[in-house]
Amino acid sequence: MGYFEISEDELDVMEAYARENDGPIVMVNLMRLKETAEYPDGSEEEPCSGLDALGRYSRGSAEVRRASGAEFIWRGEVRGLPIAAPDEAWDLVALVRYPSARAYLDMRAALAYQAARLHRRAGLIDSRLFMTVET
Repeated sequence: MGYFEISEDELDVMEAYARENDGPIVMVNLMRLKETAEYPDGSEEEPCSGLDALGRYSRGSAEVRRASGAEFIWRGEVRGLPIAAPDEAWDLVALVRYPSARAYLDMRAALAYQAARLHRRAGLIDSRLFMTVET
């Protein structure tokens, strides 16, 4: 089973962090793509690849990400996992800087972002999200 949503416990941890810290964060995204996106029954979406669905997610959430002050740093294809569990597999890595954890949480709560997440879920088999700070 894949991981797609931040748990309520983790949201509580992020909220507490946001109350005490106002510095920038970088969200590190690990993504494993479906060959063909799988939309829920009744969706009006045209069939597409998992990568195309992820593009729909990016386009659908672009404005709200810009409004939050997010800066897309880098995205790349995984070409090997020199240090990883044998059954671990990722297709893409993306790094996005936010002005603060609060900015990320506010963006995540926006209706436009919530609507775009349909595409992310349709296109991914699995994902991980790490909230990081510079040391």
